[in-house]
This record gives sequence, structure tokens and C-alpha cells, in this order.
Amino acid sequence: MPPIASIEQLSHYCKATADSQRLQILRVLSKESFGVLELCQVLEVGQSALSHHLKILANASLVETRREGTSIFYRRALIHAEDPLRLLRQALFESIDGTELPIDHATRIRAVYDCRHGQAKSFFKKNAHRFQENQDLIAEYHHYSQCIDDVLDNESIPSNASAIEIGPGDSDLILTLATRFHQITAIDNTVEMLEKTQRKTTAAGKDNVKFLFGELHDHQGDCELLVLNMVLHHLASPINFFFEAKQHLKAGGCLLIADLCAHDQDWTRDACGDLWLGFDADELDGWASVAGFTQGQSLYLGLKNGFQVQVRTYH
Repeated sequence: MPPIASIEQLSHYCKATADSQRLQILRVLSKESFGVLELCQVLEVGQSALSHHLKILANASLVETRREGTSIFYRRALIHAEDPLRLLRQALFESIDGTELPIDHATRIRAVYDCRHGQAKSFFKKNAHRFQENQDLIAEYHHYSQCIDDVLDNESIPSNASAIEIGPGDSDLILTLATRFHQITAIDNTVEMLEKTQRKTTAAGKDNVKFLFGELHDHQGDCELLVLNMVLHHLASPINFFFEAKQHLKAGGCLLIADLCAHDQDWTRDACGDLWLGFDADELDGWASVAGFTQGQSLYLGLKNGFQVQVRTYH
């Protein structure tokens, strides 16, 4: 049983929730984290006013922050079992999520995603020739490839299965997938990166790989395995990807994600076009759960340059 709330805790909570603008903030943050300037854009409110509301919400433990290099992102606070206001918070969030997101808010959120997506796509277009070299400064694939092999071994996916890899680039993982499974689809939204993948598979004599220029939603059909290797931190909205992935997996299919744990090395933004500085495990598990996935395996591997790779599966 959770501890009993104090009058001060109840006061902060009631003050924070007794304002329509603050409730709108919590509605916008229902599934996504945003920076202050992004929230200003979505809500069409000044930065000083927004900061005031965010401070009140933070004092009531309704939002929490995460530093992404020099930027601060806000998200809804996680609800912990020992929280004395746990039931109140759950009821509040459920009620807010039951309200309709205003059309203008949804439109401006889409504009934020488009801006993030454009930044990442522009980076890869300009830096395709040296991306792998920069990426290897963070995590060379051969350092954690055994982790992925072990995870795939334990998933018992049949050899006649089909698999999709998003953004395979110049990594050798696409060759592993092409060796293990019957049909592979490589998807990338940058021509230059997709051509790198095609040259790699051709040189290795792999003729069971199809190439799709575009996004996952451009792919027709589903698969038994969907793979993201060091890609999630380049996506405009990681949580939305989980929903999209669920639609492209067959019943009982597997989503495999290899990505960085949360870190504070901001130079990766300029060197590798990273939008997010890795992820906490509870972030990934929370997004996956909301999208209808159940948690599978998880492996972690620390690298000598201070980064940590996590390999996780969801079904």
C-alpha cells in the first residue's frame, strides 16, 4: 500500500491541475517529449508563460525533464507504485487522454515532427560519405554483433521468415539477416545510404534483399522480424514508430532494437546527426507497452569509449 500523501503534496497537485493551460500541456505530453521551444510552437504560448506552467507541473511531480545535450526536454512523469498520489495521477492522465487533441495542436505537433525529420534527412544526405566513420566513433557494429546474434538465436524465428531492416546503411547486420532469413527488405529515406546497402549486399552475393526508398509506411505487407540498428535515435518521434511497427509485424512477430543507452555526449548531434542522446530502458519499454507490445529479451554491452549499447526485443 502506498504511503499517505501530505497536505503539501495534495496542495501542489491540486494547484497544478486547476488550470486549463497546464492540462493542455499534459495532453500534448501524453506520448511524446518536447523541448520548451517546441511546446511554445505547439501551444502558441510565450516561453516565459510556458516556463511558469512547467515549473508548477514539475513541483507537483506531473512532468519531469531530460537533458539532451544543451537542450531540456519535458515529458510526463512516470507513476511509481510507492507514489502516495498514484491513483490520482493515473485517473488524471486517463481522463486527459480521453479528451480529443485539438486539431490545431495536432497540426503543429506534426510540424515539429516534420522539422526533426527534415534535420535528420538533411544530415544523412550531406554526410553519407563519412557517416559510417563518424558512427564508428560511437559504436562499431562488430563490438556488439554477438549480442544481436545471441538475441536472434533465442527468438527462434524460422529461416523462411521475412525481415525488414530500417536504415541499414553500411552495417554488416544486413548480411547477417540475409544469411539467416528468406527475404529481407532494406528501407531508407536517403538514396545515398540505400545505395551503400545495395553495394554491400551485392558484393557479398546476397540476392534475397529488396530495397525500398522511403519510410516504413511505404512498405506493403508485414513480416516476422523488424529491425532497427542504431536508428531510433535518429527518428523524429520514437513512440510513433512503435505504433507503426506494430502494424507491420505479423502476429507473434518480433521487433528488435539496438540503440544507445541515455548519454550526455552532445557532439554526436553534429558528428552523426543524432536527434536523441540514447534512451532509458523504461522509456523504450513504456512506449512499447503503449503501442501494444510485450517486453522480450534485453542485453547490455558497455563500450570502451563510454557509450553503452542496449539490444531489446518486443512482441
